[in-house]
Amino acid sequence: MKKYLLGSHSGFTLLELLVTVPLALILMAGIYRTFKIQQDSYLVQDQVTVMQQNLRGAMYFITRDLLMAGYLSSLDTSPHTLDWDGSGGTLAETKRPLIIGRDNVHIGGDKIKDNTDTLVIVKASDEGRSLNTGENATGDEILLTSMDVGLNAPGTGGKNFGVLVKQDYSKADFFEVTSIAGTRITVTSGLSGSYGPGDLIYRADLIAYRIDEENPNQLRRANIGQGIGYGVIAENIENIQIRYQLSTGLWTDNPAGMEASIRAVQVFLLGRTATPQRGYRDTETYAIANSPPIKPNDAYRRKVFSTIVKTRNIGL
Repeated sequence: MKKYLLGSHSGFTLLELLVTVPLALILMAGIYRTFKIQQDSYLVQDQVTVMQQNLRGAMYFITRDLLMAGYLSSLDTSPHTLDWDGSGGTLAETKRPLIIGRDNVHIGGDKIKDNTDTLVIVKASDEGRSLNTGENATGDEILLTSMDVGLNAPGTGGKNFGVLVKQDYSKADFFEVTSIAGTRITVTSGLSGSYGPGDLIYRADLIAYRIDEENPNQLRRANIGQGIGYGVIAENIENIQIRYQLSTGLWTDNPAGMEASIRAVQVFLLGRTATPQRGYRDTETYAIANSPPIKPNDAYRRKVFSTIVKTRNIGL
């Protein structure tokens, strides 16, 4: 039987503990600091990735809609007075049904963030058909034998706009529905021509983009022509700026009165991360198109994303 003598197995001395414990704490602090730096870097990269996805997702929607701007509605050469972006009746503008842009909006009470641009894209929708025998349109009335084109009377859930198109695509009439009685549609302003069997009738889309005044970091989209109000399509978008290239090759920030000459649209979006980054300070000055310089001086990371879209349906 093996015997153990008292003191044959000694532990740490006090001196050893006084040396070892601080060294262990220093080592643990270094490991924690390394972990914290890596964790912070991961979180920043994750947020930057989300920001880029938001920007790309928003630009996808805008690009898709711009490619269809003026589809069939571009055949209407007459201006129409309308509150195109649904901001309020006092903001009615007289425009052709193509692309309606407002530059650096700063009108109080319009629900739009100051010094941001707005964009409205007008086009014929997928809801439509040819006029049948016995159907016609002239003056301020459209007579249909079947109300299957998706149009509604005002106050009944949207879908109050449409486009009549000659079957040879020589002209068109954009219209707003005033009332519907049975199969008789009354429209505002009156039609510039007459339409009969073989001609086309479509419901019209009015797709609007803006940054909300009450939610200044949300890019919102509405289809006013379909009665769909403004909904968020991208979070943490601080600014939208738009430039327009005309048929002369020149670029402008305000296309008022020149909508029919637009051949390309350049869209700028300024996005930011969802949360601030500790120890970071954004001291950049963002000068986008002709917007006032933006100097955040905060802890959010930002990125400007832009693209150019050809307006293939305008100027055909």
